[in-house]
Amino acid sequence: MIDQIKLSLDSNPNLTDEVRDMLYGLTIIFNKQFPDIRLKNLSEKFKTLKIEKISRFAQRHVVCYVPSTNTITFNLTELDKEHDVKHLMMFALLQVITSNGANTGFDVDHKFEALNAGYTEILACNLVGNESDYTYYGEQAVGANVIGVIVGNEIMHDAYFYNKPSVLLNALEEAGVEL
Repeated sequence: MIDQIKLSLDSNPNLTDEVRDMLYGLTIIFNKQFPDIRLKNLSEKFKTLKIEKISRFAQRHVVCYVPSTNTITFNLTELDKEHDVKHLMMFALLQVITSNGANTGFDVDHKFEALNAGYTEILACNLVGNESDYTYYGEQAVGANVIGVIVGNEIMHDAYFYNKPSVLLNALEEAGVEL
């Protein structure tokens, strides 16, 4: 599948060679850590993925993935700061990997947006670290970590990578958390 990922990236006219190489390298890092996650959908998304720079008035976060348009957007004002681009791209890549076309990870209809951001941040830090002075979604990461301690990493993993927040909610209820 990794060979197919490379072919998909290379066929995308919207990406520069530098971006293709970075996404490919990050995908290899991800695949080594999570070999059980299928990358067929990612391969398809890579064929049409776009990266855009937008105004800080349109997006306050430094990076965001928009599933409906298959676009990674970067806040222009934030890009002037010294962010760890590798970390930001891994954060975005995780959103692309977990996208089902409408949502990413746990997030369904923006009901679990903070939890999704926090868990994505934890995964990005664990996969590639963060070499900048900027922290992203720190409070959300703490919240996601607490929930992970309650329900267990396997539940968090399955709910996130398979877009099934109901698995997470059921586990929280079984642990005695009132929802």
